Amino acid sequence: MDKTIVALATPAGNSGVAVIRVSGENSKKCLQKLIREDLDFEPRKMYLKKIYFSGLEDVCLVVFFPSPHSYTGEDVIEVQSHGGYFIAKKIIDELLSLGCFPASAGEFSKRAFINGKLSLDQAEGIMDLINAESDMQAKNGSFLMQGELKKIIEEYQNRLTEILAEIEAKLDYPEYEYTENETTDILKKLKEIDTNLSMLIVDSKTGIKIKNGVRVALIGAPNVGKSSLLNALTKTNKAIVTSIAGTTRDVIEGEYEFSGIIFRLFDTAGIHESQDEVEKIGIERAKQILNEADIVLKISDDSNICNISTEQPYINVINKSDIIDEKKIKDQFASDYILVSAKNNENIDALKQLIFDKTILKKIDSNKLYLTNARHISAVKQAKTYINNAISQFNNTSMDIISSEIKSAWLSLGEVTGDTNNETIIDKIFSKFCLGK
Repeated sequence: MDKTIVALATPAGNSGVAVIRVSGENSKKCLQKLIREDLDFEPRKMYLKKIYFSGLEDVCLVVFFPSPHSYTGEDVIEVQSHGGYFIAKKIIDELLSLGCFPASAGEFSKRAFINGKLSLDQAEGIMDLINAESDMQAKNGSFLMQGELKKIIEEYQNRLTEILAEIEAKLDYPEYEYTENETTDILKKLKEIDTNLSMLIVDSKTGIKIKNGVRVALIGAPNVGKSSLLNALTKTNKAIVTSIAGTTRDVIEGEYEFSGIIFRLFDTAGIHESQDEVEKIGIERAKQILNEADIVLKISDDSNICNISTEQPYINVINKSDIIDEKKIKDQFASDYILVSAKNNENIDALKQLIFDKTILKKIDSNKLYLTNARHISAVKQAKTYINNAISQFNNTSMDIISSEIKSAWLSLGEVTGDTNNETIIDKIFSKFCLGK
């Protein structure tokens, strides 16, 4: 990492303040040239200084973070200038002329990882926090960033290391015979780790919904109020509502947050036989959404009962409760339905709670970290597979084979934190980061 890199750390555009970040061994010299002083900066102290660039001047706050006590682990400077796009660009151009190089996406965080300031999962937590759209997404991203998952993974790796130490110490003595107590103790420890990893994997089903949201398909015949219901649930006027059947011809999307979870709604064209070419395309898209949804709202009124079949979890939602004949509904559904009026906003909160209860099967603990990243989940599942292999073969094979399976489990867990990741995976992860981070 011999190059000194520079990037805008705040969004491009006009704002009150723009933050320009520089990392590398020439950072301090670049800052001295910007202010035209050989000031020996006190670490982590803000200075109000006039800076000079491209024939222009600005009065800025500047700060120096010496290695290794910085975000990247290298010498870092930050310049807080006035936030005009033109001014920020000119300051960066000046820094480039002083020998800096443009940072690639995620390069600051990648350097932090390489220099041991962040584990890979902590870096991903930063991006989750930046991209959070709900309380739970923000909390889970914060837990990751603070190293909560790293602590869990390292604990399991330490347990596996202890088991390996027990086995390896005796593998050098082929004549050694394990006592029943020794083998029972090793097997017990492996089963405990297996159980704990299983719990992480089970909870990850909720974690995926925390991160990606819950996909909710609104399905039913034309003119039963699907679009009105989307508007009522999202408290918007996103979908066009008329009394004309077939108004919705394409998928309309909306979302709302409930108990820390994002619910993504897909209002679909009414599924029915149609000769209209445009409407037929909308109906095919509706069928696709039906198959991809986490839950389906089968929306009816008393004259248009939704009998569309689905393999997904579903709720019978009877709309227009203000005008329908409820006796007809009871005869059709017994008690397996919920009555709402999208027009009058009646029972909408109860419907939100029912959707939540049907999709989030375990109570969410806001003080708990969940696996939300597909890469983390895959690595934990792979580690569990190796441990399962060791357990299933325990009484039927030699200890060196058991040891090999345990080592593979240890390496799989290391992929979460980056201990055992290869350069290609690391590059792929940090390429998803924004410039300046």
